[in-house]
Amino acid sequence: VCVVPQAAVTYGLADLQQHCLAFIEGCTAEVVQTRGFHELSDTVLAQVLSSDRLAVDELDLVQAVREWAHVSSAVLERPVPEVAALPVQELRLPLLAPAELAKLESHNQRDLLIPVENIAAAWRSHVLKKVSGVPSHLYRPRCGTKPREHHRHLDPHTK
Repeated sequence: VCVVPQAAVTYGLADLQQHCLAFIEGCTAEVVQTRGFHELSDTVLAQVLSSDRLAVDELDLVQAVREWAHVSSAVLERPVPEVAALPVQELRLPLLAPAELAKLESHNQRDLLIPVENIAAAWRSHVLKKVSGVPSHLYRPRCGTKPREHHRHLDPHTK
């Protein structure tokens, strides 16, 4: 299923890219469990992750990216942080609840998937209870994001 978006990007087929993204957005939770998802390039995965319309919770998306990174690391024979550098920039860590962020930070110590600076910026948003130090799109919940109590602090229009 995900070979098509890879080909669409490789050959610059914008219409096909849009159709593929729309499909992925509609059934994200299922797509991230496929072999095709694990075969996406870092560039294509980053483009997919930039979408606000993904139908999956952010915590599940982080786990899917972690699995993708480990597969890519083994296939490409490169370290996890290196293969994942581009896609992890699109993970919306400030959307995670503090307990989820703490667990993510603990798991991250094993594979260093997410740069420490990204995790620190997410913690900063929790402490300050406002958007701080992260591009604003990383504070926007996706279609599939489960609501969390702290989300009300992240919307710049709710002052």
